[in-house]
Amino acid sequence: MAKQIYNYELFTNKKDELAKIRKKAARNRRIKILLLALILAGTAIVAYILFNSKCNYYTYKDKVDTEDSGDVSYENFDEGYLKYSSNGIEYQKQFGRAEWNIALSYEHPFLAKSDSYAVLGDKGENTLILLNKNGKVREFTLKYPLLQATVSEQGIIQMILEGSDSNYVQVYGKNGKLIADMRSSIEEKGYPITAAISPNGTQLAVSYYSINGNTSKTSIAFYDLSRQLQSDSIPLKGGFDYTNTIIPKVSFMDDNTVAAFGSKVTYFYNIEDSPNEKKKLEFDQQIQSVFENEDYVGYIINNSANPEKGKYILQVYNKKGARKLNHIVDMNYDSISMWGKEIIAVRGNECTIFNINECTIFNIKGNILFQGELEGDSIETIVPAKGWRTYHVVFRDKIVKMQLQFWKNGK
Repeated sequence: MAKQIYNYELFTNKKDELAKIRKKAARNRRIKILLLALILAGTAIVAYILFNSKCNYYTYKDKVDTEDSGDVSYENFDEGYLKYSSNGIEYQKQFGRAEWNIALSYEHPFLAKSDSYAVLGDKGENTLILLNKNGKVREFTLKYPLLQATVSEQGIIQMILEGSDSNYVQVYGKNGKLIADMRSSIEEKGYPITAAISPNGTQLAVSYYSINGNTSKTSIAFYDLSRQLQSDSIPLKGGFDYTNTIIPKVSFMDDNTVAAFGSKVTYFYNIEDSPNEKKKLEFDQQIQSVFENEDYVGYIINNSANPEKGKYILQVYNKKGARKLNHIVDMNYDSISMWGKEIIAVRGNECTIFNINECTIFNIKGNILFQGELEGDSIETIVPAKGWRTYHVVFRDKIVKMQLQFWKNGK
């Protein structure tokens, strides 16, 4: 049998070549990983700069001239905006272009909305309209003057009516059917001063205020509309009493999370099963303003203890009551709102000598994205638009799309 002879030199050379190839491939992989890490790090740095740095300039485009009176208001709704005043309401998918409009004559119009439905009421009067993006769904003529209303995602309406010796909390379906009718007086559980309905329309929160001698009390009550059997009786899930405290605002942050706002305190509740108070926020100074969305609650608090550092303290909490922002700010404002993770403060009152058009935009980290004066005739409101750092600015005489810029490029 012939012997098989191995060429050890050839084998060794090939082995060395393979080792070199593997080493080179490993080095290339490390280089690729390093380059990818550098690209990701660079992208993160650029993103941080883009989303957290201040813009000092702006430009206007897509101007729409208007002839609005001083009582016109705008709210984002569905895929567009609702424009309303004492003379009526209209829906615009694009600013300045009405999809529909309804002429009205309201003395004190106010709007409440969910994502899919809105109600326009005349405070102190006996009329209210339920709307969606297609127009009027139903008009209600009420037995007593209207004080307040909210609406769910299904078009279920909660309203508070002012009777002669009692107030009423009523709930209606979008078909106009009365779902619940609860009467209350100061001698009983107290006057209902505010209420809210959950987004899914199954739960109701009411703040009652009562006086007994020299002592006052607020009672926060939670009702289960899903188990309601009669129009004059709603199952009470539970509630909480607070002595010498007024809570003029309650709000559902989601179907099972409720926030109740007092002058120096906020309570967060979980009401999924038996209601429980999961967080209490107390403030040493007076709360100047409250703003909120589905994820956050924000406060502007008077900084009277250290006014030399700034006029106000800006604080933002998530719906669990955890603080996400604590920032001292020095600004004047007439209105403040929160859109996603941006906070927009506006000062736009018309003065006898000159117009004030100041705008300050923060992000959730407290970084000022823009602060300055805008060219125009008295700002009515500012709402975000599609595009990076892009907003619709509603002035008294026009609506413009504003694009913020890091460098000057003309206006």
